[in-house]
Amino acid sequence: MLVIAMETTPDGSVRWAGRRHDDDRPDASSGTSSAELFDAVFHALHDGEQVALGFDCPLTVPVPPGRDPVTADADAPGLAELGHLLGELGTWRPWTTVSTSLSRWKANTSILVWQAVPAPGAGAVTATSATDSFFRQLPAPTAGATDAEGPDGSIVNLAAAAARRAGLFVDPAELGRPTVSITVTGG
Repeated sequence: MLVIAMETTPDGSVRWAGRRHDDDRPDASSGTSSAELFDAVFHALHDGEQVALGFDCPLTVPVPPGRDPVTADADAPGLAELGHLLGELGTWRPWTTVSTSLSRWKANTSILVWQAVPAPGAGAVTATSATDSFFRQLPAPTAGATDAEGPDGSIVNLAAAAARRAGLFVDPAELGRPTVSITVTGG
């Protein structure tokens, strides 16, 4: 399993860091470009690994009535990188499955997209602390909340929408459900 977290810097750029389940070195993989991120994810999927990809921005947002959730978008930094990554995977690995729910995450060759949420009173989320928090909390990160429907179907899961736009398979029910959230302890 390869776990990667995206970190938005104050200037709006994005860096990522990650590591495999059998490697406890901080930032064993890291980079600042969409191309480097694609290479890391592509090679892990090619090797038959699960990939968990976290973002320090909200991935579940309200959607105005009458708006198509698949085309809903947000201006949050990091979502452009997610769109680019999923678009490239849709070109080179169209059979890749994307999920935002632990219960639907496949045993191999699939991507779990999750959001890194700072613990109460904590500062900004760093990619390294988000990755470490994911490993500490797996397999029970807010599992109850991930399968709960929005109160009136008025939310959109931006990660699921991005995967659908990229042509990758995502369960349509995930469009209106919150994504997995990992509370990040440490910064």
